[in-house]
Amino acid sequence: MKRSLFAGSKRAGFSVIELLLASCITAIILSSVCGVCFTIVRDWERKQGFAKAALATSDACSRLSDYISQALAVEIVTRFAGADAIAVNLPLDSPYAKVYAPIWSADKFRFRSGPWIIFYLSDSTGSYSRPGDILWAGTMTWSGFPASVAPDRSWSMYYDTNLGRVEGLKSLSFSVDSGGARPVVTVTAVSSYKISGVEHLVSRTRSICLRNAN
Repeated sequence: MKRSLFAGSKRAGFSVIELLLASCITAIILSSVCGVCFTIVRDWERKQGFAKAALATSDACSRLSDYISQALAVEIVTRFAGADAIAVNLPLDSPYAKVYAPIWSADKFRFRSGPWIIFYLSDSTGSYSRPGDILWAGTMTWSGFPASVAPDRSWSMYYDTNLGRVEGLKSLSFSVDSGGARPVVTVTAVSSYKISGVEHLVSRTRSICLRNAN
C-alpha cells in the first residue's frame, strides 16, 4: 500500500484568522507610532509658533520703547481699530543728531519740540492707509495729516531689505496715563500662530515713562 505524500505532513502557511490577527496587531502598532509622531510634530509646531510670535511682540515693544521713552509728548491715533497708532514728539537735536540738549526757559530747563514720528502696522509698502503685520515708523507733520505721513523704509525695512524688520504682528494698541509726575504710555503688541488651523494669540504689554516730558 502506498502512503500519501501529504499524510502526516505539517501544515504550511497561515490561516485567514492568523492573517487578520497579524494585520490588527500591525495596525495597532502603526496607529500608536503615528499618534506619537503627530504629537511630536504638533508640539514642535506649537513651540516654533509660540517662539516666533513671542519674539515679534518682544521686538515691537523694545523698539517702540526706545523712542517713546525719549519723547516730550505723544498722541494716540486711531486708524482701523481703537488707538492702533502713536505719534511721538522727540526733543529737538542740539547740537548733534540724537543729542537732546535742554535750554533754560520759564525758570527751568526744558526740552524743545523736535520732529514728530508715527508708529503703525502696515504691509510691505509701508502705506499709512493700508493694514498689515509689519511695524513701521513714518515721519509726519500735523499739517495735512494723515496724508503727510511718509514711511521711513530705512527704519522699518533696514535699507530696503527684509533683514531685521519686525513682522508677524496681529495688532498694536496704546494708552496714556497722565496722572503721575510724568506721562506713562502702555503698549500692547499681539501676535498669533496656528496649530491645525486653530489660531493662538500671544500678547505682550509694556509701560514706558516719558522721561523727557517737560
